[in-house]
Amino acid sequence: MAERVVEKYRGCDLVAAGQGTKFVGKAWRAGKSITKVDGSDIPSVMVQLKAKADDLLKDLAENSPEPLPAQYVEAMKRMLPSLSTAHLAMLKAHYKAADRSLTVTQLAKAAGYASFASANLQYGLVARSLWEELPIRLPVGADGQPIYTYALADEGDRSGTEAQWVWKLRPGVAAAIATLGLQN
Repeated sequence: MAERVVEKYRGCDLVAAGQGTKFVGKAWRAGKSITKVDGSDIPSVMVQLKAKADDLLKDLAENSPEPLPAQYVEAMKRMLPSLSTAHLAMLKAHYKAADRSLTVTQLAKAAGYASFASANLQYGLVARSLWEELPIRLPVGADGQPIYTYALADEGDRSGTEAQWVWKLRPGVAAAIATLGLQN
């Protein structure tokens, strides 16, 4: 069994370790300690830490006002290393689009994906990464889960099929893309 486990989880740094005859863990977010737990073993400590991180994100999202452009810049700086070339291509295309509005099919084309479903999944993953760095209140789907794409964009025209749905880039995200030079 590992004596120490370190893991990044939803914008938090989690550490669990054996300490004498017990197991303890601590979580940090933005360099600040958010919780300390103990348990019977490292896996149980990690489960507790992840639950605390999830609760924190949920609370932050429920109680946060619309982020400032500078907050979007800092959040995107932190997530930038995890973005693929295709992810960046979608962000760039969305930024450059007329009225900063694109369909998922257009996002797919910009990234070289064969279908809108692939782009939808990948753009949702980018949005979830942003949300984990900068939690905001999001609409939920029929399954009760947040629709993470709203962290990047607001919905536009929904009159056609899902492949034709329009997403309009959030102004704060657009400002961060420009500030970070991702539009070039």
